[in-house]
Amino acid sequence: MKNDYRASELNHRTVDSSLQQNNHSTALLAEQVKLLYQQAPKALVVTLITSAALAFIFWNHVAKTWLLGWLVAIYLLTFVRFLLVKSYFRKEPSTAESARWGRQFLIGTLFSGILWGSAGSIFFVSGSATHQLFLAYLLGGMVAGAMASLSSYRGAFLAFSIPVVIPFTYEVMTHDSDVQLAIAFTYLIFVFAMGSISHRLYQTVAESLKFGFDNFDLLKRLIQAKDHQEAINQALQIEIAEKDRSQQALKSVTEQLEQRVAERTHALALANAVLHQEKELFQVTLASIGDAVITTDAGGNVTYLNPIAEIFTGWSNQDSNGLPLQQVFNILDSVNRSAVADPLVCHNGTSGNAQKHHECLLIRKDKQEWIIDYAVAPIQNEQQHVIGTVLTFRDVTEQRKLTQKLAYQAAHDSLTGLLNRKEFETRLGKILAATRKNDSHALLYLDLDQFKIINDTCGHSAGDELLRQVTALLHAKLRTRDTLARLGGDEFGVILEHCPQNEALQVAQALRELVQNFRFQWQGNTFSIGVSIGLFPITHANEGLAYALNAADSACYAAKEQGRNRVHIYQADTAQQKSGEVQWLPRIQQAMIDQRLCLYFQPIQSISSNNGKEKHGEILLRLEDEHGRLVMPGAFLPAAERHDHMLVIDRWVMEHSFKLIKAHAHHQSNVIYTINLSAQVLENADFLDFAVNTIKASKLNPACICFEITEHVALTETNHAVRFVTTLKELGCRFSMDNFSGGLSSLGYLKNIPLDYLKIDGRLIKNMLSDPVDQAMVESINHIGHVMRLKTIAEWVENDQTLQLLENMGIDYAQGYWIAEPYPIDAKSLKFPANDKINHKLDR
Repeated sequence: MKNDYRASELNHRTVDSSLQQNNHSTALLAEQVKLLYQQAPKALVVTLITSAALAFIFWNHVAKTWLLGWLVAIYLLTFVRFLLVKSYFRKEPSTAESARWGRQFLIGTLFSGILWGSAGSIFFVSGSATHQLFLAYLLGGMVAGAMASLSSYRGAFLAFSIPVVIPFTYEVMTHDSDVQLAIAFTYLIFVFAMGSISHRLYQTVAESLKFGFDNFDLLKRLIQAKDHQEAINQALQIEIAEKDRSQQALKSVTEQLEQRVAERTHALALANAVLHQEKELFQVTLASIGDAVITTDAGGNVTYLNPIAEIFTGWSNQDSNGLPLQQVFNILDSVNRSAVADPLVCHNGTSGNAQKHHECLLIRKDKQEWIIDYAVAPIQNEQQHVIGTVLTFRDVTEQRKLTQKLAYQAAHDSLTGLLNRKEFETRLGKILAATRKNDSHALLYLDLDQFKIINDTCGHSAGDELLRQVTALLHAKLRTRDTLARLGGDEFGVILEHCPQNEALQVAQALRELVQNFRFQWQGNTFSIGVSIGLFPITHANEGLAYALNAADSACYAAKEQGRNRVHIYQADTAQQKSGEVQWLPRIQQAMIDQRLCLYFQPIQSISSNNGKEKHGEILLRLEDEHGRLVMPGAFLPAAERHDHMLVIDRWVMEHSFKLIKAHAHHQSNVIYTINLSAQVLENADFLDFAVNTIKASKLNPACICFEITEHVALTETNHAVRFVTTLKELGCRFSMDNFSGGLSSLGYLKNIPLDYLKIDGRLIKNMLSDPVDQAMVESINHIGHVMRLKTIAEWVENDQTLQLLENMGIDYAQGYWIAEPYPIDAKSLKFPANDKINHKLDR
């Protein structure tokens, strides 16, 4: 049946193909003629305008009789051709009549070409090269215009262009001058080029029309194929009905077979008890097959090793069969390499509960070593008797190495390899707590002079290299038991244990001279730097960590104020010598009076599909100085924090932020606005009351407000942070932790603070493309955040590769100059970047 359909279809297609071939040529010609007439009206209007312009130009250079006669002829011919065009569109001729209309148009084109060709003789001014060039330019333009409007019909362009060209060319060539010959030669090349283009254009139009007809034929064939397929489907339905009848017969046979199966079920149940023991062993082994698996019998002898266990132990399944487990599974303690008790003996009496031993050392048959985790579980029969054990283990060697790297990264500066500020403060705190009456230590606070100049003029790469070289210099002068750390930027800290003040002063002077004599080379340039050092003697009467750090910092500041590159020993009144910072207070107060504090907004881009339509952004504080220059918060906020002026600033920020949020709420209802809070805010009960009252009075949706605190503030002010966060979250506000670096102490406190967002430290984001440890820390922080149901935000996103890697990790949001730069926020506009229009600027 299918073959009959196909043969019939082939015959129909053969007949249709021959008929369509004939119809296409006629229809193609009709479409070409139609294009000719569609383009004619504009060409006729241009003809009238051009002829009038030609007559005007040559009015004083050609006999008036010839000029007027030619102009009248042009206008009459154009009028006749216009009537022809109008008649064509009025009658709408059939396809068969199109050839006659095409010939009529061709005749009118030929006469038009003759008249314009006569212009080449009539308007040829022998004594004026300018008029000759103008005539050549105008006739060439007519030829070019004819190429565009007449190329759809074969011969139309030639019928016009040849009569136009010949007279003018003859006139030019009869004047035996080099200029006329050059004009004639150029003119002929131009006409030849127009003819070639016209021919190609004709072919393009013809092929385009032919392609349209072919598509129409293809559509017809598809419809025919659809009808043919429906006929085949009807035939198939008949076959399906026949199969249904066959299935009914098979169903009857199946029922008979099921009856026989039921009769044999009783016999199979008797054999089931014998197979249960082997089934239990198979199921436990199958469930553990993802790791290395070893099974034993009740006596502790090996019965099976899966392929992964063969790799790790070095024993094959066949060779190990029947051997004691300890001979095949040779393990030691991973710390002191002492023998580990037999895991099967440890398992006795556990009633089926698995025993897990972490980080044991597995000794392979060839003495290769692996660090593993393992677990033991019993294999029991129906009577709950232990008939064997299954032992599973996995390799954790790389995980342990990564954990060690992460622990090192959490305590060290990634650029210099020195201890970071957090670890330095931890060690200093222990020393302060352990200091006895006769103990004498010293704390040095070092700040490099002229570092910013090198960093700004030569770039961050030069600054980083300088810090690394200075680190090596300082290490060379210190004892092994002394503690050297990078506290941030170009600041270093040194703890000199068991070092009296006079010796500490000598060490400080030696460090200062070492740095002073050092010459930094960069790209052919030589730089000299200095270092300002603050010295704080540590005695048993110390007042704690914060006091010691502030005292050393104050002494360092005093050294800078006294001319830099010197050592200053802390005195009780040193803090009062910070005139530079004190001067900031009236400037900040005056800026608030003059309304020169301003707010900026930096969008935070969602890079996860789980965030819905929620938009996010951070409100940032800026200050305009007395000369209108923008001052970043890092310049004036430290002074405000040191002199207890942050409460006033935070109140101003909160009040003005709420006004702007309220203004934008009508336009952007799904935006979450992040507002930064200082440490002083968290411990101030009055500010908490102020925040609650301000939120209620604003009548804003508290869910659109997110307050941001830094990781350092959360750790040092944990109790205050918990109280502050809990109170405002009860209203519906959200909270974010900034600069989170994933330290072990931070992870412990993180569970106690009810947060919504975790902003990953930008220093980890910046270096993770080149540092696998930073990348692993970012992945770990993201995983921990998601386990705690927190959204993660990556800051300092500086390039597209970093953004793509963060998206692949599953980070929820990204922030940085690559995403969008901060911009002034007002009551009218709030802009978020489109996903395909990310601003390409590095966050430096």
